[in-house]
Amino acid sequence: MKVLVIGGSGYVGRNIVKLISADEVKYFSRNENKELKDGGFQWIKGDITVPEQVSEAVKNFDTVIDAAGVESPGDQAFAVNVNGIKNIAAALNKNDTNQRLVYLSSINVHYGTTDFLRTKRTGEDNAALVKNHLNVRPSVIFGNGDLFTSKIRKITSDNSLGKLPSGGSLSPVHIEDVVKVIEAAKDLRGAVDISSRDKISLAGIINLSLELQNKKTRKIIEGKFGWKKAVENLKSLSVFTPDEVEKYLLDYYRENTYLDRFVKEPKSYREYLKAEISKA
Repeated sequence: MKVLVIGGSGYVGRNIVKLISADEVKYFSRNENKELKDGGFQWIKGDITVPEQVSEAVKNFDTVIDAAGVESPGDQAFAVNVNGIKNIAAALNKNDTNQRLVYLSSINVHYGTTDFLRTKRTGEDNAALVKNHLNVRPSVIFGNGDLFTSKIRKITSDNSLGKLPSGGSLSPVHIEDVVKVIEAAKDLRGAVDISSRDKISLAGIINLSLELQNKKTRKIIEGKFGWKKAVENLKSLSVFTPDEVEKYLLDYYRENTYLDRFVKEPKSYREYLKAEISKA
C-alpha cells in the first residue's frame, strides 16, 4: 500500500508519516520537515490550495490522508480546511480508481462555533464526495512534543493564573493510538469518533499539572456566577488563543469511541503528563 500524507510537516501529519504502516509513505506540504528528512521520508512540495499541484501529487497513491489544518481564524482556515479537501476530493474522483481518502477532522465539528470547527465541518462534507472516505474525529491529541501539553506547562508557570472555568471532558488520545485506529479502520467508510475514557476537563488538566509540580491548585467555577469572568481571565493569559479556550471547554467524550474497539491498551494522558513533568 502506498500512502500520501497531506500536511505532513505539522505535528499530527509528521507523526502519521512516521507511524503509519505502508509499503511506501510520502508527504505533501509547502515546507520540508527536518525530522522527516532525517528519517528518510520523501517530501513532495506543494500547496493544498492549488488544485493542479494536489491533482499531480495524489495520483499514484492507494490512500491519501489529509492531516492539514489551520487552527487560527480567518481566510487561511477556509482555504486549507475547506478548499484544500475539496481539491483532494476532486482529484480522487477524477482518477476514479477507488483511492481511499482519510480526512482528519475533530469531535464537536457539529457543535463548535470556532472557525476551526466550522470549517472542518464543511471539510467533512467535501471529503464525503469521495465514496471510499473516512472522516476521523479525534478528541485532543497528545504525544511527544505536542503543542497542547506545552501550553499546559506554560500556563501553570504563570503566577497570574486565577480561577478556572468548568468545562466538558477533553478525553485526550495519544497520537500513536489515533494512527492505530486509522489503520484498523481500513475497511470502514463514513466517520469514526476517537476519544479516551479518561474524563478530565481543561481545568482538571491544569490543576493536575499544578498538583504534580507541588503548586497550589485553582478553584474551578462550576455555576454561572463568575464563569464568564474565569473564561476571560484564561483568555487574557494569551497562552491559549480565544478560539482554543472556547474549543477546549466543549465536551469531547463519546460513548461510541472507536478507541476501545481497535486499541487494546490506550495510553493515558494523566500518566503521560506525570512522566513529562517528572522529566523537567
